[in-house]
Amino acid sequence: MLKSVLLASAIALAVVGSASAADKWTDEETSAGLKKVEHTRYALSGSPLRLQFLYALNPDCTFIDGYQFAIIKEPEHGTAEIVPHTAFPIFAKDNPRFKCNEQQIQGQALIYKPNDNYEGPDSFTFLDLTPSGFAQETTYTFNVRAFKGKPKPAVKAEGEGVPLPPVTIRPKSK
Repeated sequence: MLKSVLLASAIALAVVGSASAADKWTDEETSAGLKKVEHTRYALSGSPLRLQFLYALNPDCTFIDGYQFAIIKEPEHGTAEIVPHTAFPIFAKDNPRFKCNEQQIQGQALIYKPNDNYEGPDSFTFLDLTPSGFAQETTYTFNVRAFKGKPKPAVKAEGEGVPLPPVTIRPKSK
């Protein structure tokens, strides 16, 4: 039993996109191998929303192989997908993986996009499965709002005529 609890704790630390410091496994969840989580979010119709950055790292910043991610219940009024994504990890200072925050890593992003002009509720369910068979099932529920104005044009670089690249904000080290 203690081994299972320690394994579940290590899993919660390893999968940053799926866990937080407040996200602890109960004994019942550990014995079942499944944790169910629910989140409620707002979204604008037609606009993609990145929900999680999915990756699993060892304390030496190497990847943990064998994690599987899947959408197990599709949204009715939009799309949900898992796509390649590069970003900086965001481990807390007390995490042994904190030093990994200094480099961008290639992971995957969980993206939800409601249909154009849709307004109302929507939801989907996502599953992440560890190499050892523990799983976290996350249901996202959305309150989708229709966009009620004209979108602003993209900011252009002076004389370039092309949009500026997105700004990457990374946490300060030490």
